Amino acid sequence: MLTYQKVTIQSPLKPYQVREKLMGIVDTDYQIGEKSITPLYRGKIHQDSFQISKIIYHLSSDRYRESFFPVLDGQIREHNSGSQIDIQIKIHPGVMIFLGIWLITAGRATWVSLMMLKSPSFAVVFSPIAIFLAGLAIPMITFVVMAHHSKNFLVNFLKE
Repeated sequence: MLTYQKVTIQSPLKPYQVREKLMGIVDTDYQIGEKSITPLYRGKIHQDSFQISKIIYHLSSDRYRESFFPVLDGQIREHNSGSQIDIQIKIHPGVMIFLGIWLITAGRATWVSLMMLKSPSFAVVFSPIAIFLAGLAIPMITFVVMAHHSKNFLVNFLKE
């Protein structure tokens, strides 16, 4: 599925070193509207797991979270002389519910609109279909691009 990916990273770092490195890029105490140094992610880091999401910065505010950005759930295990980090990359469940409602509503409106037309023109037929497809494409493209970026960043970051 486009909204779910798995990646396994083999790292020469011990599990406690992986946690320490992650602590350097994750803000675990983020409060809305709070200004701080520039972490890359926010979330929680536990003894053998973590759940983080990318923080983005925008010109009009100090930082905010883009809802379609992936959530990274990771498990850290000792493996040989280093660590194995299993990461599940997925869209937040609340966003999936919103997307489902949006797509059902837009799809139904599209179907009803098309069935009521007696002599449809291309523009009239294409408009509701375009709205439905945009509602599907925008979050999926955002997720796929950011999941790829986060996956590559963490692979390189945790292999050092």
